[in-house]
Amino acid sequence: MTENTRTQNSIKNASSEVIGRLTIAGSKFILRTVFIYTLGIQYNGIAGLFNDVLFMFSLAELGISSAISFALYKPIANKDEDAIVRIMKFYKIVYRIIAGVIMLLGIFMLPFLQYLVKDVPDIKESIHLIFMLFVIQSASSYLFVYKATLLEANQQKRVVSFVNMITAIIQTVVESVILIVFKEYLLYLVFSIIFTLGKNITISKLAEKQFPVLKKKNVGPLTKLEAKQIKSDIGATAIYNISDVVVQTTDTIVAAAFFPTTIVGVLSNYRLVINTLNTLISQVSSSCVPSIGNLAVSATAKRMKKLYDQVSFLMFMVGNFVCAALIGLLNPFVGNIWLSNEYLLISPTVIVVVFNLYLCIMQYPNSAYRKSNGLFVQGRMGPAIMTLLNVVLSVIFATYFSRFGAQWGVFGILLATPLARLVTETWFDPYVVYKYVFKEKMVKYFLTRLIYFVVAVVSCFATHFSIQSLINVLSVRNVYLDFLLRVCCVCIVPNVIMLLVFFKTKVFKESVGMVLKAVLKRKKK
Repeated sequence: MTENTRTQNSIKNASSEVIGRLTIAGSKFILRTVFIYTLGIQYNGIAGLFNDVLFMFSLAELGISSAISFALYKPIANKDEDAIVRIMKFYKIVYRIIAGVIMLLGIFMLPFLQYLVKDVPDIKESIHLIFMLFVIQSASSYLFVYKATLLEANQQKRVVSFVNMITAIIQTVVESVILIVFKEYLLYLVFSIIFTLGKNITISKLAEKQFPVLKKKNVGPLTKLEAKQIKSDIGATAIYNISDVVVQTTDTIVAAAFFPTTIVGVLSNYRLVINTLNTLISQVSSSCVPSIGNLAVSATAKRMKKLYDQVSFLMFMVGNFVCAALIGLLNPFVGNIWLSNEYLLISPTVIVVVFNLYLCIMQYPNSAYRKSNGLFVQGRMGPAIMTLLNVVLSVIFATYFSRFGAQWGVFGILLATPLARLVTETWFDPYVVYKYVFKEKMVKYFLTRLIYFVVAVVSCFATHFSIQSLINVLSVRNVYLDFLLRVCCVCIVPNVIMLLVFFKTKVFKESVGMVLKAVLKRKKK
């Protein structure tokens, strides 16, 4: 496969992922808005808590998809059909076991729900029945979907993105009607399960159409060498996956243990916004992993490093803009446009949330290179330490800051995550990549990242002060005009700062040129 083809596949997958994720994000916001206005904050708090608890259950997956995806790169490149079928059969069995484990964990959790929910909300449905429907939906998400990994490993992630997008649109329409007309939460949850299964079955059929070899019956189990490699990688990716899940769910679970369900509902709205952006950006980065993995088979360390620098700069451009936009728009959006002031978090909490998002965005190139080069075992201790730190700090900070009120307690819980990330993942993942892929020292890396961070901080402050100055000068009172002016500042200020600092640099020209070249070539075709 040529480098141009790899780049084009990455651009296609990334662009389709952006469109798909934006559509899904819009669908989620519409559905969440209908949900809040039809069922209220109590149901929203329960949904936010149970979603995070069930996300914790995804620990059963142990990062198997990443290990399987890496195992598929070589047989796909070599057109080794028997190896592909062996790996996918193993994958199918494992995912069925995971679905069963999640069901058992859900049943086991039922007697302990009263300890998980601090203040049981005044709702007509049984929280035990609601929880089990969440469990069934989580378990069903592992049925039939394993074949999506084969499409993604073959640089066909856009197929999966398209199915997810169409499903999200239809699901939003149907479930909104259910909420508005019937106001029945249980019926809403049942249809969520139906849509999850329908989406997975569709993806499975499309994978079979592209890979008829999946229907082969006379293929044996994994060879000893394949089994040994996959098991080793799964063991290492399990630590990464467990850490990721625990870090993402700790905030809500600790908040639910310390504060009423209503504050959990407020937090879940912010998490919807941040997680939507984070997922969108991470999926764009993940779209490049198969292409990087393909490149790693034949490219020199120098060529890999050049691409890494370009991808890292592109991620910085995205992070700089997104973080400045959130500083200027997040609270006005939640309080004035989407919901109301009673759903707001205090400004220091917003800053902490944005800072954590920035660290995540800047980490994605390291994660992409680590996964695409099969560096699962080498860096497994970093995320384990980060997880432990995050849990301990969350409890300590929640205890300390809650003396000043629930809002400050939430601030303390959220502050723990970026602090834990800073002292572990932020330096350890790039260390692994530099040591095993580039075989270089990291002095230049840290200097570059420091410059990027300073520019991002300047962009955020400049955007904030520009917005405040403009609104004060114009004496704007209308909330929609206020928000429109904010959007204009957000679109101009961080991007102007970016151009002023980096326009003449080599990395800017190469990174932007790489994207423009691939886009223009696609248009010509």
